[in-house]
This record gives sequence, structure tokens and C-alpha cells, in this order.
Amino acid sequence: MSEPEYRPKRSAFSVHGRIRSFRFAFSGLRYLIASEYNSWLHLTATAAAIIFGLVVRLSAGEWLWIVAAIAGVWLAEAFNTAIERLADVVSFERDPRLKVVKDVAAAGVLVSAIAAATIGLLIFYPHLRGLF
Repeated sequence: MSEPEYRPKRSAFSVHGRIRSFRFAFSGLRYLIASEYNSWLHLTATAAAIIFGLVVRLSAGEWLWIVAAIAGVWLAEAFNTAIERLADVVSFERDPRLKVVKDVAAAGVLVSAIAAATIGLLIFYPHLRGLF
């Protein structure tokens, strides 16, 4: 006998349901900031980029790159945290396969942070040159 097909139960659209889903998302964001020390660094870098961008009056095109870079890092950190917590549910014991999963997820954060720093340097360097 074959396995039955999985079909998630779909409920009718409701405003209350959408509001609830936003609450879940904000709860996840609060957890990310409260539980992950690296997110504090991302929060500091995000604030610095926004403040400095306002000070030097970035163009709309420059803001697009800055926002994309910030979003990329936060997305990578959120997925990394979710993967790490899921791996911990699977097993608290040391498992070389889970280590690889966690390491690769962390590498994603590193790559996104390096890309964001590069974008920041390319955008902000011409503005810095003008200040000195």
C-alpha cells in the first residue's frame, strides 16, 4: 500500500488569520534578536548603514543596494538560526552530518555578510572620500 498524499488543510482567508501570521513572524524576529548574539552585530550594522546613508544622502539607487544587502544578511541569519534549532530538535548528540548542515548554514551568513560589507564599501567609499 502506498503512502497517502499529504495535503495541508487550507482554511478560508481571514483578516484575523493574516494578523496572526504577522504576529508569528514578529515573534520569530524577537527570538532571533534576543537569542543570537550575531544578530546584535547585524542590528548595529543595519542601524549604522541607515544612519550613515541618511547623513550622506544616498540616492534611491544606492538605497536599493543597501536595503538588499541588509535584507540578505538578515535572511541568512534567520535561516541559519532556524536550521540550527531544527538540527537541535533532531538530535542533541554530536552528529557529523548535522555539523555539516550547521556549518553550511553558518557559511551562508558569512557569505551574505561579506557581500553586504563589499556593497557598503562600494556605496559609501565615494561619500567618505568627499568628507575628508
